Amino acid sequence: MNTIERFVGTYQGAGAWFDSAGKSSAYRIKQTTLATANGFEIAFRHDFDDGTVVDARFDMTWVAPNIFRVEVSNASVGHGYLFDTDCHYDLKVGDAFVEASYRSAADTLEVFGSSTKNAEGHYIAWKETLRKVAV
Repeated sequence: MNTIERFVGTYQGAGAWFDSAGKSSAYRIKQTTLATANGFEIAFRHDFDDGTVVDARFDMTWVAPNIFRVEVSNASVGHGYLFDTDCHYDLKVGDAFVEASYRSAADTLEVFGSSTKNAEGHYIAWKETLRKVAV
């Protein structure tokens, strides 16, 4: 059964990224996941310690049991899956490939991800710990 309920809500927390050049930094996150008529939506804001802000929104549309298409501005950019407490997707952004995994437990989300290129052209990976908040 396609079910996103355990991921739905607004979450806040912190994360850190690490790149292949040895750099790393922390950031704060606010993320909202909503169920939609044909799937779900993930929207997040990352506030980095250097003052940089990243806002993103992905629409996930079910295409088969447990499998969804990832869309940005109505364009298909990747695919993903959802099984029980685990949600994973990959997408292509420019010439970089990005993947993200979410693990749900009680009122928390653990998020892990990577990209083949960051703004400086280095491989990058990140980990986030988010807690559900009342809105």
